[in-house]
This record gives sequence, C-alpha cells and structure tokens, in this order.
Amino acid sequence: MSGLPRPGSQRKRMGPALGMTYMKPDKKAVKAWRLGRLISFAAILAAALGSLAVYFFLPEARDVFKWILPGTGLLALYKLAGLFVYPAIEYRQWAYMITDEKVEIIHGIFYITRDVIPVVRIQNITVKQGPIYRRYGLYTVEIALASGTFQIVGLTGETADEIAEAVREKLYSRLEKEGNR
Repeated sequence: MSGLPRPGSQRKRMGPALGMTYMKPDKKAVKAWRLGRLISFAAILAAALGSLAVYFFLPEARDVFKWILPGTGLLALYKLAGLFVYPAIEYRQWAYMITDEKVEIIHGIFYITRDVIPVVRIQNITVKQGPIYRRYGLYTVEIALASGTFQIVGLTGETADEIAEAVREKLYSRLEKEGNR
C-alpha cells in the first residue's frame, strides 16, 4: 500500500474476523469540525436574536414573529448541542481503508454510511483545502467517479498526498494488468 498506513497514524480495527485495519482522520479534524459548527451556530444565533429584537420593537410584526422566534431558538439550541457533541461522535465513526482493489470510507452520525469504491472506477483524485481546514493544516482527498464524488476528510497534507499518490498508482497498476492503459 505504498506508505499506507504510516507508523503513528490513527488506526481503528473493524471486522476482526476479516482482519481489516481502517485509518482515522487526524485528531485536529475535531477542532476544525467544531469551528465550522461554531460559525453555523453564530449565524443561527444572530437570526434568533434578530427575530427577538423585531418581536419586541415592532409590535405590529408580533403575529408573524411569534412563530419564527421559537423555531430559530430551537434551531440555535440544536446547533449549540451539535457544536459540542457531534464532532466527537463524527470522529469515532469516520474511518477509511485503501486496498489494491478498493477504497472504503465509513462515516455518519445517525446513519452510518459505508462507501466501497472500486479502484478501476476512479476517474479523478483531488486534494483540496478550505479556509477552516487551512487554519488547522488539514486537507480533503476527493475521489471522483462517473456516479459521484467521495471524500476522505481531515487529513494532514502529507497523508493526503500519500493517499492520492497511492490510489493513482493502484489505478495505473490495475489498468496495466488489464491492458487498458
């Protein structure tokens, strides 16, 4: 697996009967996910406080805002709970594994999704970094197929580059074996 997994990287054993070793995102991903949720919470809180201000300072709008205010308040409470609880759960659920034949990604909070991506179906591999991940030095590897895209998130730059290169090598190796290149 050309450099994967590296010593010291986070691992998760799953399916002991099958002996599969899954890799985990970097632990800094939890902080990045919390920051993203904090920004979302701040936006919802601003809307809730704006609704509250309109409710108290514009008596003629109270009929409308008596329905909007509880909704934005509940949404703000939900986002606040998600700020502290969800990133830890999300980190526990996130795992990925790369073999010669497939890339497997497990993720989700309420519904756990297990994506199995055949290497021969991969059309494009992109390593990208958004503003929040940039703050923490994290990257996302995006794997594109004809049917859609899949992401391995919360990776260090070195790990992201290693994954992209390893998957590319596996794809080219497989294509050469089949005589399709």
